[in-house]
Amino acid sequence: GLRYFDNIFSTFAGHFITVTGIPSSGKSDFVDQMCVGYNQLYGWKTAFASPENQPTFLHAHKLMRKIWGGMPSEADINTEKWNTIADMCNSSFYHIDMEKYTLEHVLKKGAELVKRKGIKCLVIDPYNKVRSAKPSTDVNQYTLDYLEQIDVFAKKYDVLVIVVAHPTKMYKDGNGKIEEPTMYNIKGGGEWYDASYHGLLVHRDYDAQTVKVKVLKVKFQNLGENGAEAHFKWQSDSGGYKAIENPTSFASDKMPWE
Repeated sequence: GLRYFDNIFSTFAGHFITVTGIPSSGKSDFVDQMCVGYNQLYGWKTAFASPENQPTFLHAHKLMRKIWGGMPSEADINTEKWNTIADMCNSSFYHIDMEKYTLEHVLKKGAELVKRKGIKCLVIDPYNKVRSAKPSTDVNQYTLDYLEQIDVFAKKYDVLVIVVAHPTKMYKDGNGKIEEPTMYNIKGGGEWYDASYHGLLVHRDYDAQTVKVKVLKVKFQNLGENGAEAHFKWQSDSGGYKAIENPTSFASDKMPWE
């Protein structure tokens, strides 16, 4: 449901997406926007395993603001619109709360929510705080095993899994600006690129006050274009994203392969 972004990237259930970007770039917020859009367009329900989005009632409020299209006031509480959107959030978005998160427990809970609530999307945010219980001293083998578990889950339950992963290091260019990370900047980077069906970068330009979303990888050509970008203005009141013109966006509403 985002202009320009829909023109350069698409996906479907049974896959998983890796989303990366430097801290405070808006990765989680953009993933929330994707999940709200999937719900509004297709009725998809989402479960969030998100240790960084605590307490969960604040995360629920962020989702509600995106659907509302702004910041509700005190006068809006218990109005018809408020109750309608609150009911929509309660029936469409679920939060997996655990004292200690492990990937195995999250996937088990996700499977339960598929059966009980019919979720079509599972968000793991961030992956380094949802550790696998399988020990490994080799980071590449650990990453491969981690992503294989997600892949098996996505296929078995026909669910889209979105994994938010921070880069390990940040580098500055000659002008002192932080360089855009790639999937190879994530710990175990080679495995992330090879195993992921899709990869997205969310990168904030603090000078221009814009957010860029770049396609780092699409496995199938009919789902998008590697290297394509969409640019947005983040709306502070709603937490939503307003598309802005940019030279690498497609001018028409057609998909790039049409």
